[in-house]
Amino acid sequence: MMKDVVLYKNLLEQISKAPQQPGVYIFKSKKNYIYIGKAKNLKNRLKGHLQATKLDPKERKIFEESSQLEWIITSSDYEAFVLENELIKQYKPKYNVRLKSGSSYPMLVITNDEYPTVKISRKFGEIDGEYFGPFIPAKTARAMKELIHKIFKLRTCDPMPKRDLVCFDYHLGLCSAPCANKISKKDYQFDAKSAKAFLSGNAKKIIYQLYDKIEEYTQKLMFEKASIVRDQIIALENLIKKQEVVGLPIEEADVFYITQTSIYLIIVRGFRILGKDEIKIDGTLNENDISLVIMNYYQKGNYIPKQILLNREIPETLNLQKWLSKFKDIKIEIGLIKEIENFIKRNISDIDLSTISKEFKSVFGFDLPSKIEGFDISTLQGDFTVGSCVVWENGKMNKKEYRRFKVKTVKGVDDYASMREVLYRRLKKYLEIDNPPELILIDGGKGQLKQGLIVKDALGIKNLRIFSLAKKEEIIYTDDNKEVNLYNYQPLLKLFTTIRDEAHRFAVLYNRKLREKEGLKSVLDNIKGIGKKRKEILYRTYKTIDNISKASEEELIKLGIPRKVAQEIKHYLS
Repeated sequence: MMKDVVLYKNLLEQISKAPQQPGVYIFKSKKNYIYIGKAKNLKNRLKGHLQATKLDPKERKIFEESSQLEWIITSSDYEAFVLENELIKQYKPKYNVRLKSGSSYPMLVITNDEYPTVKISRKFGEIDGEYFGPFIPAKTARAMKELIHKIFKLRTCDPMPKRDLVCFDYHLGLCSAPCANKISKKDYQFDAKSAKAFLSGNAKKIIYQLYDKIEEYTQKLMFEKASIVRDQIIALENLIKKQEVVGLPIEEADVFYITQTSIYLIIVRGFRILGKDEIKIDGTLNENDISLVIMNYYQKGNYIPKQILLNREIPETLNLQKWLSKFKDIKIEIGLIKEIENFIKRNISDIDLSTISKEFKSVFGFDLPSKIEGFDISTLQGDFTVGSCVVWENGKMNKKEYRRFKVKTVKGVDDYASMREVLYRRLKKYLEIDNPPELILIDGGKGQLKQGLIVKDALGIKNLRIFSLAKKEEIIYTDDNKEVNLYNYQPLLKLFTTIRDEAHRFAVLYNRKLREKEGLKSVLDNIKGIGKKRKEILYRTYKTIDNISKASEEELIKLGIPRKVAQEIKHYLS
């Protein structure tokens, strides 16, 4: 204790000596970097940290774990902004927020070769060509690459060889075989141009030229080529229909939607939304960290668009724009257009905690808990009965804390008994932890609520509220006999349906997984040489019969399966 007081006094003394100039400050222990920040006025900023220790647990920990305080004076606030980012990247301090992902989102590249092809890249500029995307989720990029080969038949080989015989991809309709002179250079480059129009969303620019091509091929009785162009037109027309539904007035932009706990990215390219994702970060999001998170996102090699849109003002916007301007003439604008706001309402479930906290207390008479657990049961006619527990914490779903339960004591269809078992097993844990949830939400009506109250009384748990949520009617039943129609309270509707739907999804997923596992094992029982241990190995590795059938004989042998048994597996599944 005396040692901590001495260290604290030492830090106070160092703060009193801090200069009133821009720069970067560094909290350190003997072995580790604890926290790095920047300031226009170092002394004032450090005093602010000191004041925050009275209310913020994170700030207290920074001081408790630090034995040294250093600073670097810079010539400008912008120089401090850039230096802070570089030092955080280099030293990875314990309490600075950082991106979790080690790589950027995938983009498609139409190469600048004589005969262009399409490639996937996660770093803008590493391949010579025209970039499209990024695509979210990553599998979308792979699917789009396959579609480009299928529709526009850009070569699949890299580098392109010269040969007399076509490869198998030509026969599969994935490549037009420029390597074997099956297509003229002019026609091939037109296909590459069409693929670019498809990826950019500017399909209207090329579609009339394709109709001319169809007419040309038809007149020359080249019906096979005409049918290929027809498929390209259909693909482009489908794209135009989707584009008009969205109807965005912005050609390309990255939209950063910032909530109290998260940052979401929405990709706009070619006047349409390509996808959205939550930017995964380590640590608690702080207002002063937002610009650094965005800066870090582009440092990973992501494409910088013409425009960045933010839903609200953030610190360091001018410094961020100045840094981005080194790479591209770019505008950062505050405010979202109506179409993007509507997309966010439909697709992002983060909740404004200040609004919902007020409404929650007004309706239920107690403060919104920081943690709520949601429960549901899933069964298939009494078989593979499972329960789920999902966790909502500080405004978002905390998937690390999810739990799943295989129901052991209930035979046949009995949702009430199954719920009692799951709740008993979970709530018993509440007696062993320091900060158990103050509220649980059960998927169902009054009957399910009653099961929760039975378990609570049996375990003697005092400080726990129990609600249930009936489907369709969206009525909350409370343990103090209230019935609340959530359609009258939209923020509460969003909160509780998010938890309920996630509990349902997680339960169904586990039920399906058990059924697939059982189905897989019953098939494997028919194969000579497959016992209990080998069934488990095959299930853990491949999950489905389809995946096992695709595995090569050598792959199976590497898992420790004898060659003769591997041959039996391949023979049976073929």
